[in-house]
Amino acid sequence: MYEEPKPTESEQSIEPIKEEQVIKPTEYEPPVKPIEYEKPIKPAKKSGGKAILVILLIIILMGAAAAGAYWWRDKTANEAKTEQSANIASLEATKLSLEEQLATEKAKTADTTDIADETTCIAQSPNTETLASIKASITSGNTAALEGYMAASVNVILAATEGIGPSTPASAVSSISNFISDDITAWDYDFALPAATIDAYGSGGYEQYFLADSVVGRATNKKVISFSFDCDAKISTVFMTADEGLLLD
Repeated sequence: MYEEPKPTESEQSIEPIKEEQVIKPTEYEPPVKPIEYEKPIKPAKKSGGKAILVILLIIILMGAAAAGAYWWRDKTANEAKTEQSANIASLEATKLSLEEQLATEKAKTADTTDIADETTCIAQSPNTETLASIKASITSGNTAALEGYMAASVNVILAATEGIGPSTPASAVSSISNFISDDITAWDYDFALPAATIDAYGSGGYEQYFLADSVVGRATNKKVISFSFDCDAKISTVFMTADEGLLLD
C-alpha cells in the first residue's frame, strides 16, 4: 500500500498560515469626484457710458481734424496770396525797369538815327513850282493839295502843347485844316516874310522849325505856320502856333 510520506523535520517546523493572515485583495473603489460648484454669474457691465464717451471722443477728434484742415487750408491760401502779391510787385518792378531800359534804348536809337540822318541826308528845298503850290494851299484853303507834297511820316508840332507828333499825310492835312479853318481869310498874303522876322522866330526854343530852307508864313491874326523838308524835298515837319508872341518870348 501506498503510504503518504511523513513530513520532514523542516516541514514539520513550518506553521500553517492562518486565514486571518492571508492578504486579501482590496476591492476597487472608484475615485471620488470633487464637488463642482457653479460659478456665480457676474452681472453684465454697463457699457452705455463707455459708448457715449467713445462717441464724444470720435466727435472731438473729427472736430479737431476739421479745424486743423481749415487752419491748414487758410494758412496755405494766405501764403499763396502773399506769394502772389510779392510776384506781382516783382513783375511790376521788372516791367518798370524794362520800360525805362526800352525808353533809354529808344533815345539812344533816336539820337543815332538823327546823327545818321544829319550825316547821310541833307534837307532839300522843293522847286519853285512846288513852293508856290504849298503857299497857295494855305492862302486858298485848299489844304488837301498838301498831301501830295508830304513825306510818308510828317512830324506835326503845335506850339505850347508840343503835339501832335508823327502823323500820316492825311492826318497832317487834317491838323492843318483845323488850325486855319476858323479864319482862313486872314491868310491873305504870301510867305515872303523878312529874313529878320524868321531869324527872330528861330532864336528861341523852336529854332529847329525855322531852318534856312523852311517855308514860313504869318497871318494878319498873328498865326504862324512853317514847313520843313527832308532830303527828298518832301514836307517832313509842320510847325504851327496860334500867336507869334510865343516865338518871340
